[in-house]
Amino acid sequence: MAVMPLTNLTEYEEAIARDTPVVVNFCATWAPRCRAITPVFERLSELPEFADTVGFFRVDLDEAADVAQKAGVGPVPVFMVFHNGTRLSEVVAPAPDALRELVGWASAVGSGHGP
Repeated sequence: MAVMPLTNLTEYEEAIARDTPVVVNFCATWAPRCRAITPVFERLSELPEFADTVGFFRVDLDEAADVAQKAGVGPVPVFMVFHNGTRLSEVVAPAPDALRELVGWASAVGSGHGP
């Protein structure tokens, strides 16, 4: 699955309300840490092991500041996991291994093995 952009509050609210866990990447193209970790997130979204259990989304702070504000985004990059409209977890400026661990955890939730 490709990483899908969320550009407005309606798209965001529909994405996080899914009954499949979603990981949302809140980033800005001008931020060096965002430019470094975003390709890792994109590669994770293409792995077959996550295809049916996790949704992958991104919010560009410059394009959807209202979405970032509603989510309570502070420092970027931040990755948040949502399931059925509830924020379950988040990690700020993760290393690639920590991001993979977060996506794996979200996948476990999606397959019924998480909290």
